[in-house]
Amino acid sequence: MVLLHILSVLCLFFSINEAKSIKKSHANLLEPTFGLDDWQGKWFPYAPGEPHIPKNVQRVQPTTDEPTTPSFKDDWKGKWFPYGPGEPHIIKMTPEQRTEVTESSTTESPTTEDSKGKWQGKWFPQGPNEPHKSHPKDNIPCDDGKSNLAVDFDPNDIRDSLNYLCISSNRRLFEPNLTREAILTEHFVPSAYVPPAKCLNETIDYTHLPATNGAYRPLPAEYGAYSYLPPQRYLRNLAEGAIVMLYHPCAFPGQVEQLQHIVAGCLYRHLISPSLSLRPDRPLALLAWSWSLEMSVVDKHLVSDFIQKHAKKGPLAVEELSRVVDKREKYKEGLLTEARLVTTADDYELCGYLQEEM
Repeated sequence: MVLLHILSVLCLFFSINEAKSIKKSHANLLEPTFGLDDWQGKWFPYAPGEPHIPKNVQRVQPTTDEPTTPSFKDDWKGKWFPYGPGEPHIIKMTPEQRTEVTESSTTESPTTEDSKGKWQGKWFPQGPNEPHKSHPKDNIPCDDGKSNLAVDFDPNDIRDSLNYLCISSNRRLFEPNLTREAILTEHFVPSAYVPPAKCLNETIDYTHLPATNGAYRPLPAEYGAYSYLPPQRYLRNLAEGAIVMLYHPCAFPGQVEQLQHIVAGCLYRHLISPSLSLRPDRPLALLAWSWSLEMSVVDKHLVSDFIQKHAKKGPLAVEELSRVVDKREKYKEGLLTEARLVTTADDYELCGYLQEEM
């Protein structure tokens, strides 16, 4: 009897403890509590139920005048952007800088001199909103016929006088030889080729001398005879259909005068200049666009035939050249005598007087 009583007491004790455990577990399910400060989630930086707001955001109470946008601290160290999430991309300026920009906006210049000096952009030499002004070196004219001429030929430099002086110790090498035939040469260029006009900030070289095609200076030369005319100049005139007469400075003067008289009487569109690019065995030459005729002695028939076949031809040749000849700017450095009209400035008849004599 006593043993049965003891067993009943033990059963009652265990029943009470089990009921308390069930009640405690039930209470935990209904009212969950979490240690937010100790949360170490593997997938999210915030504990379940915690709002996803960056920790560096300062909460600002919205007003009726300003939109409800979060403000961010100045210590943002983003890896991809220099501004914090949601922060407008506006150049940060001090109150003094804002005042300067406001004052400068009323003037013609959009930026102040102080802001220009501080700009160190990687892609542009000017600061934001600063006008793209040209560099002082860019103010050099492309070609005005007077500036930066030393790139080709400086008429005021005595060292360039070698281009038109005879410095050979043996003039007999340049004497006329009646048995030496003239050489007619064509330097082929495609029919669609348009020669480029280059400014005096770059040099121009040629594949053959005397040059009969290639790049040239934009300003054409005044037609006539020169103390010296570089090929960078006369090629512009060749392109519009001119005939250029070249002679070596050591060539026989009587032959030079005879050829000069024929050319000047055949057409208005001609240029005459000495040149060191000619050889002693043939110190006289006539040039047209892509053609050359080199001679030891003057032959009227060859000269007349060359001019009639190749004059007034070139990529810039026009039928009515007289409309622009008198109105355009021209290169005149070293000009000795201007060309005279034979028929008209358009040269509607070439070497007419030679046809009558022959």
